[in-house]
Amino acid sequence: MDDTHDLVSSVTKFSPRWTYEDESQWPGDKCNGGGVRQSPIDIKSSSVIKDFAQQFIQYGNLILSDYHQVLLTAINNGYTIMFSTVGDKEVHPTVTGGPLRHEYRLEQVHFHWLSEHAIDGVKFPLEIHFVHVRSDLNVKQALKKRDGLAIFAVFCKILDQEDQIERAFDELTFLLSKLKRVESQVSDALLNLNKLLSPNTDLYYTYAGSLTSPMCNEVVTWIIFPETIYITEAQYNLFLKVRRGRYNFRNLQEVKSQLVFQPPVGFFKTPQIVTSLKNAVFTVAEFFQNVTRFMMNGMKTP
Repeated sequence: MDDTHDLVSSVTKFSPRWTYEDESQWPGDKCNGGGVRQSPIDIKSSSVIKDFAQQFIQYGNLILSDYHQVLLTAINNGYTIMFSTVGDKEVHPTVTGGPLRHEYRLEQVHFHWLSEHAIDGVKFPLEIHFVHVRSDLNVKQALKKRDGLAIFAVFCKILDQEDQIERAFDELTFLLSKLKRVESQVSDALLNLNKLLSPNTDLYYTYAGSLTSPMCNEVVTWIIFPETIYITEAQYNLFLKVRRGRYNFRNLQEVKSQLVFQPPVGFFKTPQIVTSLKNAVFTVAEFFQNVTRFMMNGMKTP
């Protein structure tokens, strides 16, 4: 059993055991009130911590690599449309930095409509999840580690004026039309995933949470981009036709221990070499100030 199959089984594989229409029947203690940092949540912007102290965002800038041309397979698994990375893991997209101590590789991308997370009580028509696995772990191991997964959440809005839309979903439209039936698949799709990312990846909310489907493992570092991308109404309607129920989101969860952080605007971690140079400059400046002060004091007439 390969890693992709493990993650699909844990996150979104079609199964009669659970449905979005009746969350009370979801398997697992954490899915039914036993968790302490469950997702999704409503992010209250007034409560977000600007992380000047680097409590959570400890590793500098968020660095995304190789999302431009990605080889994927796609499946309608009965819950969502999911794209999984294929081929050599060494060339898969990766993310490091920000709240992430380790490097994470992209494993799959899937969609939720309506959005799962909310910001100040407001939900969005669509939320894209980029699911990454810690590069030093396989999926089975990652599903047991507190920081085993890193998931991007990108929100989408519907815009009527099509000529104003950054054509983020044009490459997907043809593929979605081939994935209307449950268990239908498309192989060897080459997509520019940069088009599905937020236009501003320096601005994000982040917190330690969980998967939003059974078994609701509390192993996720969420990175949520509030700046949206846009799709047409026709493109959005394609999603509404690909599963038996109309929507596929988990209800908002109670905020217990989930502190939400945000990198302060314009604030970046100063590299150690720069800090050392600045300290050296201050030391030299202070030396000359002391010499000048000594000489002036020595020249004074008693």
